[in-house]
Amino acid sequence: MRRYSANYIFPVGNPPIKNGIIEVDDEGKIVSIINPGSSFKEIHSTEFHNGIIIPGFVNAHCHLELSHLLGKIPKKQGIASFIKAVTEERLKFQDSTQKSIANAIKELELTGTVAVGDICNTTDTLDLKVKSELHFHNFIEVFGINQNNSDKVFELANTIKTRFLENYPGSTSITPHSTYSLSKNLWNRVSTEINNSKMPVSIHFAESLPEYEFLKTGSGPIFDRYKFLSIPFETPFGLSPLDVVFNNVDPNNDVLLIHNTFASIDELLQINGHYRKVTFVTCPESNIYIENSMPALAEMHKAGLRIAIGTDSLASASTLSMLYHINLLLDNFKEISFADILKWATLNGAEALNIESRFGTLEVGKNPGLNLITDFDFNSMKPTLKSRVKRLV
Repeated sequence: MRRYSANYIFPVGNPPIKNGIIEVDDEGKIVSIINPGSSFKEIHSTEFHNGIIIPGFVNAHCHLELSHLLGKIPKKQGIASFIKAVTEERLKFQDSTQKSIANAIKELELTGTVAVGDICNTTDTLDLKVKSELHFHNFIEVFGINQNNSDKVFELANTIKTRFLENYPGSTSITPHSTYSLSKNLWNRVSTEINNSKMPVSIHFAESLPEYEFLKTGSGPIFDRYKFLSIPFETPFGLSPLDVVFNNVDPNNDVLLIHNTFASIDELLQINGHYRKVTFVTCPESNIYIENSMPALAEMHKAGLRIAIGTDSLASASTLSMLYHINLLLDNFKEISFADILKWATLNGAEALNIESRFGTLEVGKNPGLNLITDFDFNSMKPTLKSRVKRLV
């Protein structure tokens, strides 16, 4: 049995506890949470820390297999240029792929992340994930606009899924890449899969204005990119990202919509009312890195939408530290409290991945990991740029 205390404990599901004490067993499961109130007494064998204790972070959206692209993709060039650069650069540095993935997983562990929703186009991350104690939901991502090879693309994704299922039977699922990158034939295959499996679905959504332009008018930078590659595809017309999702994803699915940078609040409210459970995942540094823009998070929060946080890949972010991304959000949305954004980074991400029975809050019986944040500003009740996170359990 181990006991930890700090100036405050943030359970996430309940208000902060001043000088609270958490008892955990040898496996890290929470045995008790003690609120001393005004009658604080030091309990034998308690480790007291200056700072706050919070649950482990849940990173709702990451691309670990792109970790070798850190610093190699130009900033603020728009989504079409970003996709072009990733496509061209990811094959140049394959010799460093495994080392970069290992370093990325280590960074996640050291900065207090306990669970990750990770996008997989290959099995490059599999062997290294198995060696880690992190929980992974592996989203096997499918894309391809060529109507003629949809069967081949889907079968390759199924082969990758089968490999991951050997080690992650309850947390591996097929998912579509985005609203603009699947042919009708491929959407049909993917829709059947995701609507039957009832596993979480993760879709890049409203990430750029060219996404809207391509779907509505069949023109713009995304169209130009496909034509440049001489890919045979059926040009869309009169659609929106919302239409594509509604047409292909059953309302009974649990949906993660990633980025939402250019979606209107009306679109997001329609989606929220349509699906059994939907989580809007923001990737703050990536949004700035690619499109130099952020979603309307203050409006989304005020509307009561479930928001979670992802780091995206190191191709579009400088770090996988969730604390860094929390501080970025606090700096850009000063009207939103740290307590609320902490919920995005813990409980909301856990709910999105259907792992809230173990992760996301400090509650008796859970094993969510314990993080210590030091150099915390107790006057404003938020971390600062000097704050650091340390994994206690």
